[in-house]
Amino acid sequence: MQTAPMAVLRRPGTLLLLIVGADSLAYYASDTRDSVVALVCYLLQMFLVYRIWRGANLVPVVLLVSISGYEAYCVKQVLDAGTAPDHPLWVFVHCLAIMTTVFVLISGPVRGRIGPLRGTRSVE
Repeated sequence: MQTAPMAVLRRPGTLLLLIVGADSLAYYASDTRDSVVALVCYLLQMFLVYRIWRGANLVPVVLLVSISGYEAYCVKQVLDAGTAPDHPLWVFVHCLAIMTTVFVLISGPVRGRIGPLRGTRSVE
């Protein structure tokens, strides 16, 4: 029998809340509240997490992984420029958000929630 905290952590909704928390923390640490692009990217992430929570197909998962890939590219650019020591909190929080998103999306409970692709529909 599982203990209560472990049972809660195995629920897909709880795991998806980890993504919401990590991405919200990354958005706050970025200090780009006046950037429309950062706001739209954050809202898109939250919408995709909601769609996965509602049992969407594989498309929102691929889009969310793509956004995390772009976020990883931004962290790589900061590391390559040599400015990471000046912004250690930013680098840490974004790496945490990337890892959380990827690990939650490949976890068993979340993968079980993703529906199959339906294919083309006939016109009737």
